[in-house]
Amino acid sequence: MGATASDAESMRIRNRHRKIRYGYMMGMFLALLWGLWYVPGSLMWLIDPFLGLYESVAETNGDTTAMIVTAVLISGANALMATVVLTIWNAHLRKFREIKRTIVEFRAVSKYLLLAAVFAGPMAVFGSYLATGFAGAAFSAVAALAFPLVGTALTARFAGQKLSGRAIAGIVVVVAGCMCIYVVGLIDELRSGGMEAMGYVGGLMAIFGWGLEGLVVAKGMDISEPDAAFHIKMLSEVAIWWIVIIPILILAGFPIQDYVLGIFTDPAALLVVTCSGFAFGYCTICYYKAYPMIGAGRAMGLSAMNAMVAVIFLFVLAGQVPAWTVVAGGALCVLGIFLMFYEKEENLESIRGEQGASA
Repeated sequence: MGATASDAESMRIRNRHRKIRYGYMMGMFLALLWGLWYVPGSLMWLIDPFLGLYESVAETNGDTTAMIVTAVLISGANALMATVVLTIWNAHLRKFREIKRTIVEFRAVSKYLLLAAVFAGPMAVFGSYLATGFAGAAFSAVAALAFPLVGTALTARFAGQKLSGRAIAGIVVVVAGCMCIYVVGLIDELRSGGMEAMGYVGGLMAIFGWGLEGLVVAKGMDISEPDAAFHIKMLSEVAIWWIVIIPILILAGFPIQDYVLGIFTDPAALLVVTCSGFAFGYCTICYYKAYPMIGAGRAMGLSAMNAMVAVIFLFVLAGQVPAWTVVAGGALCVLGIFLMFYEKEENLESIRGEQGASA
């Protein structure tokens, strides 16, 4: 019996190590794909039909309104293409039965995924595109680094996770990084006369949107499977954009309908939107898979590397040189996030509270 118990314990430890390694691998793919997502997100502002929509709205309603309306169409196109990518993915995995089961379990699962769609789509993704349009993709990527701070605070408040001394020190460093990005950058822009307030608003929307998404997704995935959960969340997001928000803007007199077809008929636009949907779809699949395996904190901490990936790719591919405040603030945020979540393996927690710690 002793040998059998020892073998069972060894197997449990090996399975835990394997799960953690797989979770870290998903986290690294998450950071890479999320960073790449900012590249097509930046290019969409420069090509038709998005550029045409911006110029048309700007003529009658001004640049700020044009930026907001264009960001809506870009966000809707991104959600639609990510859902197409996920449909192909789940068809290959034969997950449609699981998707149907998850939809039926509305009270237990789908209501959380619907909330996640609201926080991620009209709040986080839209805010990220606003930040990209008004302040640049590098700023958008680095500003969103602060979302683990919001996610950690919500997790500690509503999921019972405790903060260690290392985590508290990390929070202080992240706050310092955010101050560098927002306060110092704001002062510089005010001095230069090039202040774009909506860029900072968009960055804050992304921070709080993804932080709130992390909390509600964890609850929704208690009895759901990551691929199915994310597919339902994206279907909800598509409905929000294409059934609610975009028709409201059309009824308000904005000519969005004149530019929708161009997304699918212009080869350059279709290629860029497809790359955006591919990167966004698969990076979030990796996020949803890493979440239960290594815990909310480590998943969000690894995702922070997306900003550095985005800045590197934007510099190499587009020649965009980020401001020194973005680089310094991003470095501080990354350092703070790793301070927060670099814990001993036995202290690894899931966002589901003490369940993950006692496993």
